[in-house]
Amino acid sequence: MRIESNLCHISENKAVVQVNGWINDIKIGSALAEGPTVEVAEDKAISRLNKRINPITKDDTNIKTINEDKNKTPLKIELPKSDKFELPKREKIENANILQEPSDWSSELTSIDSEIQRLKWSRDDEINFLEKNLGYNNRNKITNYDDIVKYLELLKKTPFQNLSNVVNENINTLIEKSDSILKELSWNHIQGREFLQKEFNVSTRKELSQEQLVSFIEKLKSIRNQYQPN
Repeated sequence: MRIESNLCHISENKAVVQVNGWINDIKIGSALAEGPTVEVAEDKAISRLNKRINPITKDDTNIKTINEDKNKTPLKIELPKSDKFELPKREKIENANILQEPSDWSSELTSIDSEIQRLKWSRDDEINFLEKNLGYNNRNKITNYDDIVKYLELLKKTPFQNLSNVVNENINTLIEKSDSILKELSWNHIQGREFLQKEFNVSTRKELSQEQLVSFIEKLKSIRNQYQPN
């Protein structure tokens, strides 16, 4: 069997590692674990994966890394049907008041990826959503299964919205506001371009971000107010 390890998160006193088990080209499972060092986290993840695919014997020595026993025939393991984990239904969770944590989170992690693709979110879009709803600034920092499930449920309830269109609409509205103030100042095209070059080092408003356009309008308002009588 081939083991692949991925470092999901590392800080001064914690590391999170995900391991995936493969037999030939078939993925047979994955597991996520944390520890004080990368090595400890990886060992825990491998142990968790081993228990996942060897539920009866729980023999941790069956798992080998990629570099071990290269000349031996890969271990053939068939997963029993009873070893498959399914997310409990909401009513079952409410009755039990306890959410059992499976060893393998691959189903939930794959579903999260699918939801992100459905929503067509960028990395920044996902980070903003996570910070607002769960207090995380990175998905890889989630090592609590309850939070993984909660995150997935929130994503499923989130309708698709073309965020790029929303941003474009806001930018167009801001440009219209700036047009109005420029007319009040009686500035021509050359004056407006010189001001943009001086303040933002760009030649057109289309080169400004949404935040920069807001700043541009505020600067114009400040200039306009200087010419208005008290």
